Amino acid sequence: MPDALGTAVTNTNPDSNLVVQSRRLGKPWKISQHGITFIAGWEAFMPHIYDNDGAGKGGNATVGYGHLVHMGPISGAAPEVPFRNGITIAQARELLLLDLEYPERIVNKNIRVPLYQFEYDALVCFVYNLPSGNAGLLNLVNSGHYDRVPAKFLEYTMAGGVRPRGLIKRRRSEGSLFKDGNYDHSH
Repeated sequence: MPDALGTAVTNTNPDSNLVVQSRRLGKPWKISQHGITFIAGWEAFMPHIYDNDGAGKGGNATVGYGHLVHMGPISGAAPEVPFRNGITIAQARELLLLDLEYPERIVNKNIRVPLYQFEYDALVCFVYNLPSGNAGLLNLVNSGHYDRVPAKFLEYTMAGGVRPRGLIKRRRSEGSLFKDGNYDHSH
């Protein structure tokens, strides 16, 4: 499927000019500062390594704003060494910016319709939190049914076999951001 703003097919006279305008933006997209703050608010700064699986029952060694140190619980493994004494907010933000490159690539690669900045930021937040298994939501966005996307976020609320309240709140907030541009990340 071609990019939405890159190609237009019409049944008009081929010699005529057609101007297509949209307030939504075409590629390439880049996360905004508001989007970064939104994600950081949901991830919450943790200066020391902790185990996290999304349900609070152990899981993967993590630090900062959800930066994955390694799969599996804290074990004293080599990847943990740089974080043993903790990190600063500035270091955590640098890690977050690096970590956001992957979800941005996923959204830029897979979305083929124009987006508002806040819609893009919501999708990057979602993919940051769920880097795989997100095709259903991204496919719905590509269908152009923007109005149905906020409800679709709520289909992704399972973590470790349960529906944590925090994850439900996050998905509602991502849906609100996608729909209305509301960057509220309060819990």
